[in-house]
Amino acid sequence: MLGNEAVARGAVEYNVELAAAYPGTPSSEIIETLTLVADDVGMHVQWSTNEMVAFEVAIGGALCGKRSLASMKHIGANWIMDPLMHAVYHGFDAGLLIISADDPSGHSSANEQDNRYMAQLAEIPALEPSDFQEAKDYVGHALSLSEEVKLPVMLRLVTRICHSRGDCTFGPVRREKRPPRFSDDYYRDFVLGGNIVGPKAIPKLHRIQHEKLARVEEAAARAGLFQSEVPEDGPSGGLGIIASSAPVGYVLDSLDSRGLMGKVGLLKLGLSVPFPEKTVSSFASSFEKVLVVEEGEPYIERNLAALAKCDLPGLKIFGKLTSHLPREGELNFSSVDGALASLLGLGAREVPPEKLKLMEVSSKLVTPRIMSMCAGCPHRAAFYAAKKATRTAANARYVAIGDIGCYTLGMYPPLRFMQDVFCMGGSIGVANGVAKSGITDPVIATIGDSTFYHAGIPALINATFNQANIKVMVLDNEVTAMTGYQPHPGCGETATGKPTKRVVIEEICRACGIEFVRIVDPYDFSSSVRAMEDAIRFEGPAVVIFRRLCTQEHLRRARRQGLRIEKYRVDPQKCVGCRTCVAAFGCPAIGFDRERKKAYVIALDCVGCGVCASVCPQGAFSPERAGEGS
Repeated sequence: MLGNEAVARGAVEYNVELAAAYPGTPSSEIIETLTLVADDVGMHVQWSTNEMVAFEVAIGGALCGKRSLASMKHIGANWIMDPLMHAVYHGFDAGLLIISADDPSGHSSANEQDNRYMAQLAEIPALEPSDFQEAKDYVGHALSLSEEVKLPVMLRLVTRICHSRGDCTFGPVRREKRPPRFSDDYYRDFVLGGNIVGPKAIPKLHRIQHEKLARVEEAAARAGLFQSEVPEDGPSGGLGIIASSAPVGYVLDSLDSRGLMGKVGLLKLGLSVPFPEKTVSSFASSFEKVLVVEEGEPYIERNLAALAKCDLPGLKIFGKLTSHLPREGELNFSSVDGALASLLGLGAREVPPEKLKLMEVSSKLVTPRIMSMCAGCPHRAAFYAAKKATRTAANARYVAIGDIGCYTLGMYPPLRFMQDVFCMGGSIGVANGVAKSGITDPVIATIGDSTFYHAGIPALINATFNQANIKVMVLDNEVTAMTGYQPHPGCGETATGKPTKRVVIEEICRACGIEFVRIVDPYDFSSSVRAMEDAIRFEGPAVVIFRRLCTQEHLRRARRQGLRIEKYRVDPQKCVGCRTCVAAFGCPAIGFDRERKKAYVIALDCVGCGVCASVCPQGAFSPERAGEGS
């Protein structure tokens, strides 16, 4: 199973009755998988408008006695901090699970944030599965632990767990529909002097939270979350390894390949927050040196160093802080094996000559390229139209702030439309500040439809409230495209495909006080340019909604319906080799023959959007007639 599918299976097996999320790679498949079986197993599954709402929905379920979870990527978890820091003082009669999918190396993220520190800040337990079986089983352990200590529990995944596949043995499915009953220890147990809890109660609640945390290590040990192996003939001052998460597999592979299984001490930590001092101290006391292997920041390594100062004098600790392992990016077999070889005095693993030769040959065959929007992507047409509008309406001077989504790629060549990107909804908020800085150039914010629902609305209201003269491009491709085409409030259907009321972006914009609202089809190039010109010239906040279904989703529907896609071609007689189509517009379905100095259409990639015909100054692009080819 895919690791995320294993987590979803765990939610089914361990009687989760309510699951909510906002899609974000590498976590999205957890909820996607649950939507396929939600009705069959009696589980409410939803895509929420953002991660904070998803976690609050899960809180509501847990308050009513339903095992509940909220899943999200690591950066998305930043959104839940406010309700989380309050939830830790409340007591729930049902398990409350936070699934954080961290992304070391930032494969699809803006940072490498390690959310074990978030769990430490909130003072809640964090579990770390190391393989696909544990990804499923730890859902049950986390829920049971949550119910035992009455705290939210984090299940910290990483990309190599989420998006790799491995064997997973199913357990029995025991579904039980629990009758809802509202219960909250916060109000039930701490009424002081006949009044609802106030400031005097907070230290008492905090103390109770610490008492709960003190029971976590023992509970985790009973659940088998710590696995320790010390060589039978005794360590005799040798090397011990402490590992967690996906790198446990790299450790085992290295030991196995070098014939060291059972000869080197190994402690696998399935729970890292709160730091299990007794378990770690007991293991480390048998060794003179310990190598810590963990994904993300040196969280375990730092805690071990602090523990050693008091309880383990003389212990030598190795890992990321000693540069035996890289602190940035993902770990892998080679980095872990190299660290073990160095500490054990073994020779470095040689790369076979045939592999070196293959790498040399293949490196010459791979074409270097940057990330690009898909052929026919409506966002490319919207950006190109907006860029042309800035030339005619503002002498090509503007400041554009981007947002998180497929359209972030508009920062890259050849479009280079936005100058900066921050976080979900940050485009409109930052644009507010830029506009109020006194800058005289037009200020543009670009945001997608799903992101608009997620985080754009408050900042848009702020633009009206504080009279920020910003121009907002809402790039509406009618789906949450970047993370796998999940529905959002504007799609008219729920996560499980049930019809629901469609929340219309333009109506929201008008309700936010925006007087200039224009809707255009980005494939209609001339109308798109005029709309942006008018918005730039308008005094006050303005919104232009570029609405066109995501091309990939359109192609899927076309295939299902048996529709033929009309391709485009280049007339070589009209093409003068100006390269506008490739150097300025940059559609990946358009190539350029350097010898003939002519553009051509790659028929396999062309989706028939026709924007190239509007972009070409010579009118060299046209629909391909039967029997023709370019």
